[in-house]
Amino acid sequence: MVDNETELIRIKLLENSIRLLSDFMSVLSDGYNPTILDVKVSIDKKLKDQDRFIFSSPNNLGTESFFLDKIQPTKKDIANIKERVNENFSWCLNHLATFNNAPDIFASSYHIENLSQLVEKVKMHIFDLTDLWDIISYEYLVDTKDGSLVRVLFMHSDNKSLILDFGNYIH
Repeated sequence: MVDNETELIRIKLLENSIRLLSDFMSVLSDGYNPTILDVKVSIDKKLKDQDRFIFSSPNNLGTESFFLDKIQPTKKDIANIKERVNENFSWCLNHLATFNNAPDIFASSYHIENLSQLVEKVKMHIFDLTDLWDIISYEYLVDTKDGSLVRVLFMHSDNKSLILDFGNYIH
């Protein structure tokens, strides 16, 4: 059994690494069609889907009806977390490779390898945390109908939750 302090350290490492990778991807992006990653972790209560999807917004994206009508029907169970996390990162990297302001990086096998190693470190932080948990997982696809897509991956264990957003935006 891992103590609470160790788990908290793993959570902070995960949160910081996701945010830094997302910031780095923003630097590489073309500025109009970014790839954005986000993370939300709770170890004292299981987060509800509504905690992520219902919020005040200037349009209808955060409304309960948008969640029930447009988002909830996209829910799919995820049997293999590691496989899905790998797929989602590949999906985001492919988007970034298409919409970037640094084509030399994506033309260089050296730079692609370094970027891949960076992503592997972030995935390691995800798995270091989730390997401690007995996971139930599912994912939603948020389609804002403007070309932007966000895959929202929920991972729950007992009274704990991890929510990862993998967003590919078109503006």
